[in-house]
Amino acid sequence: MTIPAGTLVPRDARDFGSYQLIAKLATGGMAEIFLARPTGARERDVMVLKRILPHLAEDEHFVTMFRDEADLASKLLHKNVCHVHAFGEYSGTWFISMEYLHGVPLSRLMTRLSKAGRMLDFRVVAGIIVQACEGLHAAHEARGPDGQSLNVVHRDVSPPNIMVCADGMVKLLDFGIAKARGANSRTRTGTVKGKNAYMSPEQILGKSLDRRSDVFALAVVMYEMLAIRRLFHRDSDFLTFKAITEEPIPEIRERRPDLPHGMRAALLQAMARDPNGRFDTALAFSNAIRNSVSTLGGPASPADLARLLSTDFADEMAARDEILKAAEEPAPPPIPRPARITLPPPLPPQARSGEVGGKDLRISGPIDGVPSMILSQGSSRGNTAPIAGAQEILDLSHAVLPDSWMVDPHTDLLRGHRLRSIRNAAITVAVLAVLGVAIFVFTTRVSEPAPQAVAPPQPADTAAAPEADDPPVDAAPGPTRDDIIAISRYGFFSIAATAKTQIYVDNNKIGDTPLTRLPLPPGPHKVRAVGPRGKTKQINITIYGGRDTDEGTITW
Repeated sequence: MTIPAGTLVPRDARDFGSYQLIAKLATGGMAEIFLARPTGARERDVMVLKRILPHLAEDEHFVTMFRDEADLASKLLHKNVCHVHAFGEYSGTWFISMEYLHGVPLSRLMTRLSKAGRMLDFRVVAGIIVQACEGLHAAHEARGPDGQSLNVVHRDVSPPNIMVCADGMVKLLDFGIAKARGANSRTRTGTVKGKNAYMSPEQILGKSLDRRSDVFALAVVMYEMLAIRRLFHRDSDFLTFKAITEEPIPEIRERRPDLPHGMRAALLQAMARDPNGRFDTALAFSNAIRNSVSTLGGPASPADLARLLSTDFADEMAARDEILKAAEEPAPPPIPRPARITLPPPLPPQARSGEVGGKDLRISGPIDGVPSMILSQGSSRGNTAPIAGAQEILDLSHAVLPDSWMVDPHTDLLRGHRLRSIRNAAITVAVLAVLGVAIFVFTTRVSEPAPQAVAPPQPADTAAAPEADDPPVDAAPGPTRDDIIAISRYGFFSIAATAKTQIYVDNNKIGDTPLTRLPLPPGPHKVRAVGPRGKTKQINITIYGGRDTDEGTITW
């Protein structure tokens, strides 16, 4: 049975081995995410259960990646890294259980600020990045049972993988594509992992990676936190990769003219395109940021960040509180079924700061007398503008549960949080409907035949129309609206050569010349032609929907 994201799990489907599934939070490309509770645990002992999608359960590659993620994350015992509790299999489905983080993803926080036209205080930016650096450094320094370094590289440091929790702790998430010494999974040939706009130049170019690649990615996140504007994101992967590897980086002081000199210097060093020009470690990057705001009071503390969420993001936190309220409702005791589970080493007491399990970390209402650490529009700390092409990225803890435990699996858990949106949408639909009726009436009257109307002239590049006194017999109908839309979704590419030539488009082998009217999606594409004796030519083309692009003949 398929359970929609954002709904409670029906009671007859909650039993999952040693766990009880409470609600489905989201579905990603490889796994689905549930709020869950170990069988027989206290009501507040909730966690997140991530299980591989059914159609991938038989794919050895994905199962191996899944196992590597759990194995690696279980070794990373640090207060700034999301802790993995167990990895196992139940009824042919592999799963990972991990701590539930009560907070707001950095991606959501930045999107809210962008829409409101507001900026973050320098100390807040420093406080979040410093904690993220500490989590990254712990991952980079991780060692195996033999005492040898695991050489971990996260490879996907980005705003949705950084969580600011209700207690002010910052947690690094998702080591699903991280690489470490001894990992079994291998990246498939021709694929590039990670969110494109946060990749390092060496990651895009397919070179070997080390911890400095993660430092670059985290510096991009820091730039965007300061500017509240996307840095490298473009309309296509090709343009995004070109921006990261070639285009000049916009001066951050154009957005934040009063940025401390030391913070700007640390940011530029961390974003050096040559890895040798960056900080050697995330810890060194962290120390540089600390020093840059030392005269301003230092980086924001966890208590400062907790107050920020409880005041400026009170509605977001209240929405997430509903998840815990639903989790407190007791469920009837199920019949336990054994699941094959591999438990990681227990989290040491000194690394448990900020852990959610078993603790009520909610902050009940705003704290009086605490100034906002978000700068309003028009602040002297820089002008504001929306994030260009900002994406609503997957938020694994964004579902909102109702006050009572409901059995209907299709109950919308975002009901209370969306009422205003539904009301506004209804008003918009009503206005559009009135406009639509008015337009229909107007066009109907205009289209009525007038006496002695003169037909418009036929375009010069089309065939002559048949004589009026000799109408066509069984004339074929013209293209429909769907036909036109289908045609516009791709254009056509042609190329020839004086000798046998292999053609690659966007690193995908297409075939040998001549190629005639190869359908391609509109936009820029990179063509590589490999001719006799391995000679290569690179061609950049732009495809337009419904049009032909002919590169002519390559001469070798």
